[in-house]
Amino acid sequence: MEPLIRKIILATDFSEASQDAVRHAVWMAKSLKAELKVLHVFEPSGWMVPSPYYFTPGFEQWVDASLDKTRQAGKESLEALAESLDMQAETIFVEGPTGKEIVRVAAEHHADLLILGTHGYTGWDHLTLGSIAEYVVRHAACPVLTVKHRQTS
Repeated sequence: MEPLIRKIILATDFSEASQDAVRHAVWMAKSLKAELKVLHVFEPSGWMVPSPYYFTPGFEQWVDASLDKTRQAGKESLEALAESLDMQAETIFVEGPTGKEIVRVAAEHHADLLILGTHGYTGWDHLTLGSIAEYVVRHAACPVLTVKHRQTS
């Protein structure tokens, strides 16, 4: 019988919630002898910039420089994460709407399983921030494992 899971994609935003998902992804990939790909989606957004800056001369250049630095930091963090794993893992860095890009990349790479952490937002936070994990579960063509962040007290 051919294995059901040969390609796993771990989507990460480098948060504490993602760290729990990393441990699950590495364990599953090793246990199943599956290929592991680590994905980070960079989503540039004007919401990161305080509104008074929109009217400042040179704003566009400042934002472009800031986005370039943030983008580069994301790429470096992704490489560092992949190198820290106790196994070989390919990295994938893409830009766009996070949920849509995770679903697109999983389909493009013929993933058998997607793994991602969830922050577990509820109420107002869920309503205002949305849920990437919920979007991915609803739209991905493959199974999705969401790993809820364990609060340590």
